[in-house]
Amino acid sequence: MIALVLLGVVHRWVPAATWTIIHVFTLGLLTNSILVWGQHFTETLLHRRPPEASRALQVRRIMLLNAGIVVLVVGMIGSWPIPIVTGATVVGGAVAWYVVDLVGQLRAAEPTRFRPIVRYYAVAAAFLPAGAVAGAFMGVGVPGEWAVRLHAFHLAVNVLGFVGITVLTTLVTFWATVLRTPMAAGQDAAAVRSLGVMSVAVVVAAAGSLAGVTPVTATALGVYLLAVLWHLVHLVRTARTAPPREFASMSIACGLVWLPVSLGWATWLVATGRIGELGQVTTPLLAGAAAQILFGAMSFLMPTVMRGGPAAVRAGMVEMNRLVAFRLVLVNAGLVVFLVPGGTSWTRVVGSTLAFGGFALFLPVMIRAVRAQLAVIRSAAAAREAGEKPARVTPGTSRPEIAPGRRRNLVGALSAALVVVLATGAALAADPSSPLRRTGQAASVTPTGNTTTVEVTAVGMRFEPNTVTVPAGDRLVIELTNDDDTTVHDLYLTNGAGSGRVDPGGTATVDAGVVGRSLEGWCTIAGHRAMGMTFQVRVEGGDPAAGHDAHGGAGGAAGIAPAEAIDVLAPPSDEFVTRDPALAPAPTGREHRITLTVEETTGELAPGVVRPVWTYNGGLPAPTLRGTVGDTFIVTLRNEGTIGHSIDFHAGDVGPDEVMRTIPPGEELEYRFTVTRAGAWLYHCATAPMSGHVAAGMFGALIVDPPGLTEVDREYALVQSESYLGAEDEPFDSGKIAAGQPDLVMFNGHATQYRRDPLTARVGETVRVWVVAAGPSDGTSFHVVGSQFDTVYKEGAYLLRDGRDAFGSGNGGAQALDLAPSQGGFVEMTFVEPGRYTFVDHSFADAEKGAAGFLDVTE
Repeated sequence: MIALVLLGVVHRWVPAATWTIIHVFTLGLLTNSILVWGQHFTETLLHRRPPEASRALQVRRIMLLNAGIVVLVVGMIGSWPIPIVTGATVVGGAVAWYVVDLVGQLRAAEPTRFRPIVRYYAVAAAFLPAGAVAGAFMGVGVPGEWAVRLHAFHLAVNVLGFVGITVLTTLVTFWATVLRTPMAAGQDAAAVRSLGVMSVAVVVAAAGSLAGVTPVTATALGVYLLAVLWHLVHLVRTARTAPPREFASMSIACGLVWLPVSLGWATWLVATGRIGELGQVTTPLLAGAAAQILFGAMSFLMPTVMRGGPAAVRAGMVEMNRLVAFRLVLVNAGLVVFLVPGGTSWTRVVGSTLAFGGFALFLPVMIRAVRAQLAVIRSAAAAREAGEKPARVTPGTSRPEIAPGRRRNLVGALSAALVVVLATGAALAADPSSPLRRTGQAASVTPTGNTTTVEVTAVGMRFEPNTVTVPAGDRLVIELTNDDDTTVHDLYLTNGAGSGRVDPGGTATVDAGVVGRSLEGWCTIAGHRAMGMTFQVRVEGGDPAAGHDAHGGAGGAAGIAPAEAIDVLAPPSDEFVTRDPALAPAPTGREHRITLTVEETTGELAPGVVRPVWTYNGGLPAPTLRGTVGDTFIVTLRNEGTIGHSIDFHAGDVGPDEVMRTIPPGEELEYRFTVTRAGAWLYHCATAPMSGHVAAGMFGALIVDPPGLTEVDREYALVQSESYLGAEDEPFDSGKIAAGQPDLVMFNGHATQYRRDPLTARVGETVRVWVVAAGPSDGTSFHVVGSQFDTVYKEGAYLLRDGRDAFGSGNGGAQALDLAPSQGGFVEMTFVEPGRYTFVDHSFADAEKGAAGFLDVTE
């Protein structure tokens, strides 16, 4: 739990953060809890306590499980196949051991009322090893369609089978225990039937997923949902005699509401052919359902298992019920804010933060409960040692109620609701695309009482139609559909009305209100407006002048925003970490596995200039890769950004349709290619507008050594790029890109870093500098002041090699390496005197915008 909280705080700096958070919860919290409490309930329901010797084996099994989890998580963060496979195998093996142990206990037990129920602990656990195998395959990378199939299979067996059936098996008896009331008549018999149907449905859904037969998967999910609803009917019957009043029962009840909602959502996605979008259900299913049920159960079980007598258990329970309504409203309202259609990135951040904060409050509450219970236990022990009798509760003695009263719950709920409203309101007010930022109509008009509804489609960087005509005074409603396969879009008008971000295949409604003047609109996703995603509302009988309330931003080309004064001679800030330009030798081996994770963050581009940047693996530029001719690169691209992104490796000679496709947030693809030609190759995002995505930081270099490359004393890699500064919250200005007016030209993503931290060499050493011109629009003329190049390699061929040209003539030299955008090469030089040498782009206008640095040569 502590690890999960820490991970939630630092996740922006953790590679594969989304995967890591999900699996630290599902494996670290859920799986450990299932193995521990599953054993506890098995013993309780079978009325059979295993030999004490088996306790040591159970502890070893838990240790084995957690060792596997650690290895797996480390492997995924580092993108190392061997730890991934090893960790998944160990996790699957530990749970398989648990299954064998459960089966042994079932066989040895005498017939009891709940023995048929306990069987489903073993059935549920048997699903996880299969899910672990699928997870291992996905972790090391599988191509295209198989990645979608395995993901659906993984969700079916692990979430619906292992977690879902285990949870619902436990609640057959545990729900009544938490409510402190008898089970409803016939509940156990009905549960056996519903759990059996669920088990079969999971098998069919998993098989349909692997086979790629979507109708089979959708049908199985529907059957599973119906079985869950039938199961819940009996739980509701039990709750009617004793409604939830404590945190444990109320949290479990909230989780049981989210469960069918999530299952219905998943069934709908699969039934409508969107099985690849099942990741949308992860948050409501795991956070809404599983986490709330888990924390509710732990709130009841921990004081009960700690024991110490009725007074001690009561003390623990009282503390576990602190802030009941506040915590539950914070979690559930936060999830609603996060998931509501049409929400902005700001509201999603607020919603996730609120829900995470509600869950995190479990830690201090749990600590208080443990302390309170231990205090009572110690007090009773001290009294016994002193020969005193423990205090007894008499009819005249007051004792604290376990569950808080209605007034306290009302205050807590209202307080949490106020926090949610204020936080969400602040997010909407801060978001320039929010309806709360809407400006009033510039022209007064008498409402007609009529509504004009138009259907607009966003596809191919266009709105279709891109112009609509509305009678003055009519209310305008735009039904927006995103028909792009992979790209997120939105639509905002100059009066502030907007759609919020619309995922591929999604729809949204824009209520523009009563229209009295013509309006302009556009897609606010960075660069999309410049690509042509503009929209006009024309008014019949009103003010024809279109408003200009909200022009500008990354999507605009209507004007060029002035950049702040930039001192390209000043050092970077103290917090800035200089990118190491030293180039390591090509790694051994013929196959290289790399994970590149799209991260949208902020970065310093020059002294005092901090802007949003779009990156691969959080760096600007992306990691410089290296190999030799004949090497195979297997690149996993993960999109943890907020819009669609892609990647294009110039070093790969492959068909672009599959590997260079844009993937939406939360998805990944595998890009496999073999390098057959040497050179200094560019790789970059290929999502439109490419100029904007590259200017925002989505580029890197792949060095493929030419055969017979000589060893040198030092080797450096410099990637030159331009930055077109927009507003402080925008990664680029499309108008400046179109006009060819960069504000900064940089080596390795910062304008002055190599003035503060120069490259180094010694007299007599041969230094090789690889240079790649990333653009997006300008090349470079790389020059080192005071030195000459005796070797020049450009675009896969030597122009000079040790002073000799292609015809064998000697004593040749070069003063600059000229590269057009996306070209690359290297130069070699030997320094004969010490000194501070300056390397520049000899297009001095670019050098004066930051394309310069120092190379210090010492004796």
